[in-house]
Amino acid sequence: MLNDIIAAISTPRGTGGIAVIRISGVGTLELCEKVFRPKSNKKITDYPQRYAIYGDIFDSKSVIDSGILTYFVSPNSFTGEEMAEISCHGGYTVTSMVLSAVLESGARLADAGEFTRRAFINNKISLTEAEAIGSMLQAEGERAVRLSVRHIDGALKGKLEEIENELITLVSSIYASIDYPEEDLEDMSDDVLKSRIKSAISMCDSLISTYKSGHAVSEGINTVIVGKTNVGKSSFFNALLSSKKAIVTDIPGTTRDVLEQRAEIDGIVFRLFDTAGIRSNSSDEIEMMGIDIAKETVMSDSTELILFLIDLSRELDSADREIIEFLKDNKGDKTIIPVFTKSDLPKKLQKEEIEKEFGKGYEISAKTSDGLSELKKAMIDSFVTENSLIEKGEVITNVRQLTTLKKTAEILSQALNLLENSAKDMSVIELERAVNTVGEIDSRTVAEKVVNEIFSKFCVGK
Repeated sequence: MLNDIIAAISTPRGTGGIAVIRISGVGTLELCEKVFRPKSNKKITDYPQRYAIYGDIFDSKSVIDSGILTYFVSPNSFTGEEMAEISCHGGYTVTSMVLSAVLESGARLADAGEFTRRAFINNKISLTEAEAIGSMLQAEGERAVRLSVRHIDGALKGKLEEIENELITLVSSIYASIDYPEEDLEDMSDDVLKSRIKSAISMCDSLISTYKSGHAVSEGINTVIVGKTNVGKSSFFNALLSSKKAIVTDIPGTTRDVLEQRAEIDGIVFRLFDTAGIRSNSSDEIEMMGIDIAKETVMSDSTELILFLIDLSRELDSADREIIEFLKDNKGDKTIIPVFTKSDLPKKLQKEEIEKEFGKGYEISAKTSDGLSELKKAMIDSFVTENSLIEKGEVITNVRQLTTLKKTAEILSQALNLLENSAKDMSVIELERAVNTVGEIDSRTVAEKVVNEIFSKFCVGK
């Protein structure tokens, strides 16, 4: 329901300097008059909107607190509705009492994300902008926050509108020439149509290609450290974190379970998983359970990056080759970076076999930190390749956006194929499907836009 008043505490629960209770819906100002009295004894409406009003907050029994009220008149608010925010002292109990007073005066408790949902329904923000607000709230890295800001400001929305507007132009022009042949309309030639459809496909593909970078920045990268026992995984884990989070000993099989920690590298979050050393000849039942968990972690669909550790101070042995075969069988679309450990010791390993299979490796020493900077850069460069587009916010970040763009490109390819086979009438139907599909990303009213585009360009109402 959009005709009721919702309210919620918008700041984190607990003890703090202030707390904010947000209220939205038709009748918000009348409700506020029941719980808030300006110290000046004026009415709330005697003050202009967006003005910080100092006053007393009260319930049916007495004054609860003093604080600040700010109100917003529709449509000039975040939700597009009549809206107010009450700032009070940030104690848990007093905040709960202020919220209770608001609820008792006619509001209901807002559902999770309902203020943002109302902003979307009331056309204050697009769906991608709403998603960006959620991403900002969940952001773990600095670059994720900056990307969210770009999306909230409409950078991605703008790129999607470029595609949509191009398709609307094609559809409206074709339909106008079909429906109003007596009008002196300039019909697009088939060659021009083909060229512009190919251009639209290229626009989709360009955005699709940004997904890996955008997702890495927005969501972080799940990274598994794998290798045989005593190869230096836990020391490496600690070195990446610049903190002693894993126990390091010379005893093989020290790590039994998966250790998880978050590391932020150049503004990108890597969720690091330190796993048990993989080997097949342990008689320790608990260690074998840890090895099974390590293998499951590597094989998990959520794993994106595997750091395969190999000891530079030893030659390849059967345990290393067992892991090589395991990784080859379970690589899928995961990125694997070889990491050659213990570079501070005399080198015995021949790296060629590893690098031929998995690509360039990096020599590091967890003891001296040599090579860590180069490896960290490689970890980022393996995922984040669209830095200039990320700075502009012109990247997609989630599977929904990716899937919908891929579907749009597929439909456009079908439209192009029909046009190339002289089925123009069928081709325009596919083009209209593509308009509706790309519009789903921001849930725009596509059919109405097509109609409006026709009427805005041609005098069809005479």
